[in-house]
Amino acid sequence: MTVDPVSQSAAGAAQSTQSASNPLQSLTDPNTFLNLLVAQLKYQDPLNPTSGTQFLSQTAQLTEVETITNLENEVTQEATAQQQMASTSMIGQTVSATLSDGSTVSGVVQGVSLTTSGGPTLDVDGTSVPLSAVQTVSATPDSTSSAAAPSSGATTTSTT
Repeated sequence: MTVDPVSQSAAGAAQSTQSASNPLQSLTDPNTFLNLLVAQLKYQDPLNPTSGTQFLSQTAQLTEVETITNLENEVTQEATAQQQMASTSMIGQTVSATLSDGSTVSGVVQGVSLTTSGGPTLDVDGTSVPLSAVQTVSATPDSTSSAAAPSSGATTTSTT
């Protein structure tokens, strides 16, 4: 008589079937994968243990999940750095943006606020504009007068 030491609900069995078809989709958290691997080793049949090949395959899958997670974090950091560079390069440029309330803002970017959440925010003539709302960017049309009068209140600053 064989006794199953682990009881599964119908939802758990369905999830196990789904994860068997593509383990990387359902096991993106390395800790979940490791816990399942430990549980499998703990409750394996002593008369028919898991083969070394199977164990190495599962360990390789764990390494792959960790690598994909690290790669995802690096891509996110790179995207954030690109947004910050793009926003700071707009200082002194004329932009046009549509805000979330439907209003349109147009003016010279005087500064940029770089925050850890929500992305960069541009200061367009005293109005905070998210970088994602910017529709057009163009050179400031009156660049000769701003060079002649640098203290005309158009001083730009960038906050980090």
